[in-house]
Amino acid sequence: MDYTACLQYIKEIPWTTRKVGLHRIKALLKALGRPDKDLKFIHVAGTNGKGSVCAMLDAVLRAAGLRTGLFTSPHLEKYNERMKVNGKDISDKEFAEVISKVKKVSDALSKKHDKTLRIKGIEGKDSSKKRNMEWESPSEFEVLTAAGLLWFKEKKCDIVILEVGLGGEFDSTNVIEDKELAIITPIGFDHTAILGNSLGEIASAKAGIITKGCDVICSRQSREGLIANDYPLREVVKQKMEILNVISSKCMEMHAKMHVPDTFGFKLISKDIDGQVFRSRYYDEPLRLNFIGEYQLLNALTVLEAVKVLNKKNKIISEKAVRKGLETVTWAARFEVLNRNPIFILDGAHNEHGIDAAVDALRWLFGDKKITYILGILSDKNIDAMLLKLYSNAKDFITLTPESSRALAGEKLAERLRGAGFTAVNFDSPKEAVEYALGKSSGTDDVICSLGSLYLAGTIRECFCQR
Repeated sequence: MDYTACLQYIKEIPWTTRKVGLHRIKALLKALGRPDKDLKFIHVAGTNGKGSVCAMLDAVLRAAGLRTGLFTSPHLEKYNERMKVNGKDISDKEFAEVISKVKKVSDALSKKHDKTLRIKGIEGKDSSKKRNMEWESPSEFEVLTAAGLLWFKEKKCDIVILEVGLGGEFDSTNVIEDKELAIITPIGFDHTAILGNSLGEIASAKAGIITKGCDVICSRQSREGLIANDYPLREVVKQKMEILNVISSKCMEMHAKMHVPDTFGFKLISKDIDGQVFRSRYYDEPLRLNFIGEYQLLNALTVLEAVKVLNKKNKIISEKAVRKGLETVTWAARFEVLNRNPIFILDGAHNEHGIDAAVDALRWLFGDKKITYILGILSDKNIDAMLLKLYSNAKDFITLTPESSRALAGEKLAERLRGAGFTAVNFDSPKEAVEYALGKSSGTDDVICSLGSLYLAGTIRECFCQR
């Protein structure tokens, strides 16, 4: 297949319910020669911060001279963004090649199972026995996971940073065995219909990536207490302990060693829309981080702890590499400044946990300034909690409908916002929304922030590339 045909194949994979488990991805990888067995991995799970931690680690390890593979999701504009080697997206040609190989073995597995049914004489029978024996076609994410692992082997990566798609225990990325590290970033409420309705249940799903004897980095679970005079509330402490107890119990069960980032002696030195400078006990001199937001400081400390543990194993990552990586790291749609006059920030926050972090970051940078929000939300999110946080510093709203079957219609969202006393204007296209937001700005002091859904982030970003 060529690139266009591959895209069509991926998009046509049915969104039907599949049996929970890793049997499909294992079958695919076995048919491909188990490319994952020739690779080393850093496996990253969590509710928010996964992508940022992956991006920072990738930048640091590349600066240390390692050939890195990076697997993340979702993409913003092209599927190619999900697979990178040494910071570069997979080419259209290589993407088509690896997807074609995965499709070929998937088709062969399907034919093999059909033949088995015929031999056993139950073909066409509507029976539970037949249903249990049927081969389910792999999901889109399983196809992409298999393709990514195959490509990373072909490119002879020294280490692969693998981001979990959803949950952890039964995520297709959890098929890997040789984990240099398992990292769990901050956990919050998201995908509750699949992962559970309590933080403990969600944490248990994420902790499923912990394997026997591996090193586990568990991020600090809240920003409270990181900056001086900012102390945790009782409820926050309770939630943190619930999550940490689950993860530490899993570590004990798997004889894995748990590491928590060191925040003692942490000090923020400066911050602006170009990044922030901080001091920690990891290095004598301050470090500069090319990301904005207090929550990114937690992510950076997670990375520093990961480097510390990796260095105990083979001592390959110098302080110089760490500095270069953090100073140069970029990650699209993560509190990304797309315009300066007026300030326009694009953030991928799409759940209650992420919205909390984004609004806090805006307050952290701009104080009590009121924000114009461009907003699109999926209907299966905790919309009330997300909006309540946005109300705290909103000036007005511009709404859109994300490109998803689960999207909340932009006009319905606008009506809801108007009912809360805010001005809200709905547009059919991101381009119209961006032009309207920039056009109505009264000067350089205005701040516009687009968030709510990653399904919108790519098209919002593309508007500025075109401009």
